[in-house]
Amino acid sequence: MLRMRLCYGAIAGNGSSRQQLLQFRAPIHPPDGVVHHLRLVQHRQHAHQLQLQNQRATKNNGTINSQYRLDMEYMKRRMEHRVERLQKKCAEYRLNESKHNYKPKAWEYLIQHEYHLVWCNVFKAASTSWMYNFNLMAGYSPQFLRKTKDVPLQLARQKYPRPSVEKLQEAINESISFIIVRHPFERLVSAYKDKIQYALPNSHHHKLGNRIIQKYRKTVNGKPTTLLKHPTFSEFVNYLLDEIKHPHYEIDMHWVPVTHFCTPCFFHYDVIAKFETLEEDQNYLVAIGRLDSVIKPQWKNAGKGAHTNDVLLKFFSELDATQIRGLYDYYRFDFELFGYSAKEYFKD
Repeated sequence: MLRMRLCYGAIAGNGSSRQQLLQFRAPIHPPDGVVHHLRLVQHRQHAHQLQLQNQRATKNNGTINSQYRLDMEYMKRRMEHRVERLQKKCAEYRLNESKHNYKPKAWEYLIQHEYHLVWCNVFKAASTSWMYNFNLMAGYSPQFLRKTKDVPLQLARQKYPRPSVEKLQEAINESISFIIVRHPFERLVSAYKDKIQYALPNSHHHKLGNRIIQKYRKTVNGKPTTLLKHPTFSEFVNYLLDEIKHPHYEIDMHWVPVTHFCTPCFFHYDVIAKFETLEEDQNYLVAIGRLDSVIKPQWKNAGKGAHTNDVLLKFFSELDATQIRGLYDYYRFDFELFGYSAKEYFKD
């Protein structure tokens, strides 16, 4: 796989109720493969600056410059392909049409006006890393962010108010908009481990786990089949599938589908980054956004969130075919829109 060879500066310094969305006005998207004029100009200017930097850094060695140009073209085509797929699938499933129970949501987007960035914060998809980056760009120092007990999202919302759909559309037209996605089943397992299996004592998710155990834990001769103090993955999935069919509350933001959370079919993205290729995709975003003097690409919670294929299949081995099919149906559009497959999870 091609890797970008760019040099970056150091980091500068070291389910609630939703507001009523304003009436939707259909966005005007550029044709496939066409970039906004402003972004194109910025991209060319920045590419020229980076070329000069590389020339100075490598002196007479021209190989890195050639590799850089090749990698940028490769990454540009990757993003165009992902955006094209998204637009095609949105049209195919008519997810770009506003309906009474499916409308554009701007609630979860963050707009960085100074650096012309727009991001939808998908939980369990590098959200910790990029919330940190957005807080840096908002003016919080790394020292403060290391010491504070405040929730990063709450800090961010003090600087990035939740936008209306109209305000979001205006920002997208003059910004680089991006989203980070992840294989739906891997994201679900990560959310289960973080929020259910290792829930903080007395937290909302710890109490939820107790309710799941009380309702879904099976017994044999009056005795529970397991003495685990947290719900098994199968118990958690049974709870989730019941909530999907008969919702008592809004589905938790940590495992709600991206299609519902960010409504990506209503908004244009310049960069669709994937958790699986995050290093390359982040570097490309930093390059075209001219963010190298502000942030350094990094991956917080990498060990906590990353899972091997064997680990994922082990969790899914606890499920029967009906449970797996139910999960796939729930996340179907996330699979389709972002080009993921679930074939290996279905049992023969």
